[in-house]
Amino acid sequence: MKRKMIGAAAAYMAGLFFASFFTDPAFMIITAAVIAAALFAGKKYNFTIADHCIMAAFFGAAVLVFSIYTDLVYAPAVEFDGQNGSFRGKVISLQHYSGDNSSYVLNGNINGKTKAKLSFYVNSLDAEIGDTIELGNCKFEKPSKDYLFDSESYFKSDGIFLEISNAKDINRISSSKRSLKVIINDHRENMISDFHIALGKDSGDLLAGMVFGEKRGMEWNIKTAVYRCGIGHILAVSGLHVSAAIFILMSILRLLRINKFISFALMECMIAFLITLANCPISAIRAAIMMNFMYAAGLFRRQNDTFNSLAGAVLLICILQPYVIYDQGFILSVVGTFGIGVFAPYMTKNIPSETTLGSLMKKSAVMLCTMICVFPFSLLYFDETSLISPITNVILVPLCSVSMMIGLLYAISGGIIDLLFIPKIINEFVLRFSDIVSRIRFTYFSGGSKTVVGGLMICMIITFLTAAIFRNRKYICGAAAFSAAFLFIASSAARIERNSHTTIAVLGKGNNAVAVVSRDNSADIIDISGHYRSAVYVRKYLAANGINCIDSVILTRKVQSGYSNYINELEFTDVNNWIIAGDTEIPLKSSNVTYFTNDITVHENRYSIKITDNNITVISDNKEICFISDANAYKPSSGLTVLCGKAAKGDEMAVNILDLSKNNNFEIVLSGSDSFTIRRL
Repeated sequence: MKRKMIGAAAAYMAGLFFASFFTDPAFMIITAAVIAAALFAGKKYNFTIADHCIMAAFFGAAVLVFSIYTDLVYAPAVEFDGQNGSFRGKVISLQHYSGDNSSYVLNGNINGKTKAKLSFYVNSLDAEIGDTIELGNCKFEKPSKDYLFDSESYFKSDGIFLEISNAKDINRISSSKRSLKVIINDHRENMISDFHIALGKDSGDLLAGMVFGEKRGMEWNIKTAVYRCGIGHILAVSGLHVSAAIFILMSILRLLRINKFISFALMECMIAFLITLANCPISAIRAAIMMNFMYAAGLFRRQNDTFNSLAGAVLLICILQPYVIYDQGFILSVVGTFGIGVFAPYMTKNIPSETTLGSLMKKSAVMLCTMICVFPFSLLYFDETSLISPITNVILVPLCSVSMMIGLLYAISGGIIDLLFIPKIINEFVLRFSDIVSRIRFTYFSGGSKTVVGGLMICMIITFLTAAIFRNRKYICGAAAFSAAFLFIASSAARIERNSHTTIAVLGKGNNAVAVVSRDNSADIIDISGHYRSAVYVRKYLAANGINCIDSVILTRKVQSGYSNYINELEFTDVNNWIIAGDTEIPLKSSNVTYFTNDITVHENRYSIKITDNNITVISDNKEICFISDANAYKPSSGLTVLCGKAAKGDEMAVNILDLSKNNNFEIVLSGSDSFTIRRL
């Protein structure tokens, strides 16, 4: 039975992946290889014809369910992309932001006919969950896929396929009664406010992340430090949180000698409350289902284990929500649980833990096995990942667990059990420790290349198949070591190849542009448009490519606000020089500052940057890349011209002209030949 459950879950999830990406030939080849390996492994484990038939049936069922869901639910909604119409729907979730803005998820009908779930960002309407919002006229658009954030996949996993813009004739109809979900939501906001008052802004944000998975108000530099330290998983409500709450509850019920069936019912109520309190994250739902399997097995005297429970939870979630395979949180939750609950116990089974040193070594080995499982996906989704998580998890997670449990007790009791002075001490230590560790270069790793990350994913598949086919710890360690060697060798080769050419990354949204020029371990930032979001694009690009030192930041427009933005976003990046247009002095934190009012040229080892009133030219290998922000300043060039700002037209241009009104977020690579290579980011 256990083998059938695991096989069915694996086959169903593989079918969903296949159905969602089957247009990609490379993915089809990988899927075919995985299926062939699965058949080979099945033969080794004496799978019967019935076992293979069950797996084939679930694989086919997944493809069929995904296709039907796409045709009946997704396709009718996205047909309205770019169209205007009316909408009426109920608020099913909401988030409040600074500036009195709010984001609502509405479930209703487009033009009174087509059912759809939409996202609506607007100046706060003071609407609550359960209220109805009517839009007499609005524009429907698919969520955008930007360099900073793939909102299309993010919303798609929740069944949200459109967002609303340019809404008019907005009418809010208040619900006649407050739902339980609204009451719990208000309770969460009150508890977060209490955390801030008792612990301060940063420590309170960290505790809110631990207890509720709430990361909206957390400063990005704190999140970066926590993730680089390898303990970012504590900010997602998952098995650790659910297990802690249920452990507290069941311990109390055992002391009171409550009937086991009543205890199970109370546990269900607690789980439902926790999931709603955390705003229903998929990781918490997965943990809750597994918890149900584990306790139900004991209740009805059945055997169960982590692998079987995980397989059952994955199968149930995927059946009810076919697009969940787009959810990063779901994927990370599954591989993390597999790592710590299945892979790690198998690999560390023979490690003695009787002594303190042995116990410490075994815990570190468990964390290492978990990191091996999570590492490729973390690198894929977040551009960089921690290298020291096996050590920091052993040190910090027990402390964070204490802080989290006290915060959870405070939230469940409504503030009656108040021990928040303990999380205050713990969280401040964790924040200081994380900040120090995150600034040490070798503690984290950046992939720097999509090809390297893709190769690492293939290595992960090879390691998994090695484990499934041979079930030999030495072979598994060998495959994992090969994967690690590939990662570091391929990454080093990619960096060497990258440093041999001048690369100009053009980042931003629409006509706004900021350029990052790099070669031979030199890098310069040229802020061309002065847009307030430019620094955020630069931060992501630097993190993705492992660049942690900048020779010069050149600010040409809106320099005062631009400097403030870059100081904040480049918190973990060393900047040697600031070059600022204009003669108005800015209270800078650096002494290496150059002001210019006319022309200036910045010379690096293998390239130079020339700045005039309306043109910025990068010269390397006798080639010129010219950025023009004023149409009147345009002159034909034998090199490559990038039109941005007011110069961008959107018209058809010559071959050697790029118009940012049509394209952005790409790299221009200058090589020894006469041509330029342009690649999308």
